[in-house]
Amino acid sequence: MSESRPDTPPRVLVSLSDDAFRERIVSALGDCEVRAGDGSTPIGDDVDVAVLRRADLGDDPVGNLAGTTDRATVVVLSAEDDPHDRAQLLAAGVAHVLDAATPIARLASTIEAIAEAERGGRVTGPEVRGNHAEPSLVDFLSRSAAMRRFVELAARVADADATLLITGETGVGKERLARAVHGESPRSERPFVCVNCGALPAPLLESQLFGHEEGAFTGASEMHRGFFEQADSGTIFLDEIGELPIELQVKLLTVLQRHEVQRLGAEAPVAIDVRVMAATNRDLRELVAEGSFREDLFYRLNVVALEVPPLRERPEDIADLAGQLVAHFRAETEGSTIERIDTDALDRLVAYAWPGNVRELINVIERATVLGRGDAIRVVDLPPEVVEGTNATGAPAPTPNATGRTLKEVRDAAIAQAERAYLHDALTHTSGSIKETAALAGISTRALYDRLRRYDLRKEDYRA
Repeated sequence: MSESRPDTPPRVLVSLSDDAFRERIVSALGDCEVRAGDGSTPIGDDVDVAVLRRADLGDDPVGNLAGTTDRATVVVLSAEDDPHDRAQLLAAGVAHVLDAATPIARLASTIEAIAEAERGGRVTGPEVRGNHAEPSLVDFLSRSAAMRRFVELAARVADADATLLITGETGVGKERLARAVHGESPRSERPFVCVNCGALPAPLLESQLFGHEEGAFTGASEMHRGFFEQADSGTIFLDEIGELPIELQVKLLTVLQRHEVQRLGAEAPVAIDVRVMAATNRDLRELVAEGSFREDLFYRLNVVALEVPPLRERPEDIADLAGQLVAHFRAETEGSTIERIDTDALDRLVAYAWPGNVRELINVIERATVLGRGDAIRVVDLPPEVVEGTNATGAPAPTPNATGRTLKEVRDAAIAQAERAYLHDALTHTSGSIKETAALAGISTRALYDRLRRYDLRKEDYRA
């Protein structure tokens, strides 16, 4: 990637063969240093973001992109709503695939946000272990209308100083969202302190949150500034707030009301200036009704509420996330040859219900990248629950949406899925023997090879 220059406008190359489309985008990019190209302009080291058109990449987009993603953050504008194509582009290292039919003003603002985040070193792609760069709200770009509305609301509250309550199921990325909001707030250069309220016993948690003076209790050999003081002028993120013991909820409420914290054993409080964000996967209203969570604290925290949609409610994003994860884990896994996801494997990923949300998808793609052989993730590389289309409770996953497809297209897809599943089982039974598999299927070896190419199956993957 090009070297960031935080004191200058981000540098954007808009290289499109469609002259009118290119000029409209260039004219709308007011906060960037923009250079125009004709769709074949080389991407040099003097570019932060390169905007390309899918149609200009031809029938071999991955080959035509070779090397470009190492020099700049590549954004591809596509007029086709093809999740398989998007997944392969992202797996090749493209940062974002945007809908070319998006209104120009919104398209330009998205490109500017991507460029600004790249200049600040905050474009990080999917959430993965070992990725320590600070996330940006552009990492939450989505093809789901519900998720887009969610991100727009998150962007609006970033500049505010209001207390934020983030809810959602386990694995949806609540902490990552909190970090992104902090990173785009006026407090971005100040500390972000993350506290897991369910990870420490109450006595220790009280000292960690609010601090203590020397000699306040046995073992307190020196004064300790708690997490609230450490976050002064920045943001504190209270994860699993529903697990906070009831006796500490009173002290937290006092801190939120008075904007001051009193260390254990101290005679006077200390004034603090901290933005508070809290998160939970539990229903705090139910906890209030049960008497395990204070109603006054709930209302103090619930100033602005953001609920992160679960992955099963935005299947449009699964292909994009999976492609980004392939690119990441290929770079991080020594010796990995995985470059893409085959069609049937991607269909299984999209159809699965993902009870563990994005975190589960991360684990599945990492496993497949480590264990997979050849250049593609195949069905054989996926865990049984994904292949069988069941969630953790054994319930069937939802069937793919047939909207916009003819009956013949749906029938052909079902036949192809059945044929591929049959051949997979047959190859497993014969340990990859072409002669035995052809005899079992009642077809010629030539016909079998044709089907193996069609369904992206390799006999080598089945040899014992």
